[in-house]
Amino acid sequence: MSTFNLVLPYTTKDFRRAMLVLLDEHRPSRMPFFRRVASLPFRIASDCNLLGEIYLVYQTAMHATRAAVYYLPYLDSPALRKRKLRIFMDNDGLPEADSHHYQLARAFRNIGAHLPLADEEFGSHEELCRRVDQETVHFVDVAQRLYSRSLGPWCAVEMLSADWMRALAEALSVHFPQLIREPYFEDCFLHRIEERHAEEAMAVTQMVLQQRPELLDETIRDAKMMTEALDGVWSNLDRIVQQAVRRVNGTEHYGLRLMVDRMAAAFRTSPTVQHG
Repeated sequence: MSTFNLVLPYTTKDFRRAMLVLLDEHRPSRMPFFRRVASLPFRIASDCNLLGEIYLVYQTAMHATRAAVYYLPYLDSPALRKRKLRIFMDNDGLPEADSHHYQLARAFRNIGAHLPLADEEFGSHEELCRRVDQETVHFVDVAQRLYSRSLGPWCAVEMLSADWMRALAEALSVHFPQLIREPYFEDCFLHRIEERHAEEAMAVTQMVLQQRPELLDETIRDAKMMTEALDGVWSNLDRIVQQAVRRVNGTEHYGLRLMVDRMAAAFRTSPTVQHG
């Protein structure tokens, strides 16, 4: 049961403390999905369709937040727009027309994933929601709705992103050691991009709350809703992995049973078998 209490933050100076408590309770790396992926037999972990399913859910969730960040409220002054622009550039304005989206797609493609959607099919909210499962649709809906009304969801996601990126890289690198060198992971870890975004999101949100303390309760409440929706992404991915394990085990069990039955039938009908 969560120990977080929305009544706790009475002043803006309590915002950081309240966020750290909330985010500690919702650290992505605590979720079973990452441990389950790391412990998979390679024959399952390397299945191109499973990797594609993981990619689709994860990329959709990341796309939803990357798109939603363009609609953040309260950052309208020239100074705040400049600070927001730096984060946009880190996501979508990388050298040689690259972006985190393209980097992630290449990383999964390079480990053999079958990608169900092409890069440019990650478009509007409505289009994307027709292509993914209901659990992922829920996250996309929550991100679109919450990012545009308060800074709490953005702050929460930025503060958690380094944790889940490391957890994902470590889990998949058990099977694909080269993955850690993919720019999507290596660049972020080397330059501490996600940590920098987290510090910036916290600082900017605190600035806004100092000017508009009446937004505090809504900011904390929406951050909590965002972390709960993010938990749902990892739970959904864990279900996908468990289903893949059951499919493979069921197929292997059926194949073994079929092989035994055929061997028994051949033994019974063999002319060299002496029947009493």
